[in-house]
Amino acid sequence: MEGSEWLSRALLTAGVVGGIMCALALMRWGWVRRARRQASIGSLPSVPSLPSVRDADVSNVEARYLGANRSGDWLDRIVVHGLGVPSAARVWVQAAAGHPVAGIWVVRDGAPDIFIAADEVVGARHDRAAASRAYGPGGVLVITWQHDADVDIGLRIPDAARAEAVRAAVNALADVPSTTGEVA
Repeated sequence: MEGSEWLSRALLTAGVVGGIMCALALMRWGWVRRARRQASIGSLPSVPSLPSVRDADVSNVEARYLGANRSGDWLDRIVVHGLGVPSAARVWVQAAAGHPVAGIWVVRDGAPDIFIAADEVVGARHDRAAASRAYGPGGVLVITWQHDADVDIGLRIPDAARAEAVRAAVNALADVPSTTGEVA
């Protein structure tokens, strides 16, 4: 009796481990297929040196980088060039004054940093979702930029005042009229 009980437990354990491995393989296969479909999205530009804290319009804002998606479709996550990797981040926004380069820096932990040049910025808004992540109304700061297509990146900034400061600075960079940001 003991021998058959041991065998059934071993078979059950092997079945569970096999199921988990199969699920992981299917997830990896989906990620690779998505990356192939998005191969037309060009490489990210190199990241210039950060502006100093005194020169930046907004500097060193703590955020959670949620990921990127095609603009207007928060479920269509972009995975190429490390854009799909969520991570802790710090955000800087710099207009041209006092620094040779104007744009937005998203410095990420454990993932490639992102630089968005000022001439590529479309605007920023508060929204409830980005990159397959949903929060309450206004819980996500979405920055839209032109990179082979309109791309949205989602940032979760815990401090609402800092999130609004980043949104206003990004919209000033893009020459978008100053409002309080549309909450969807």
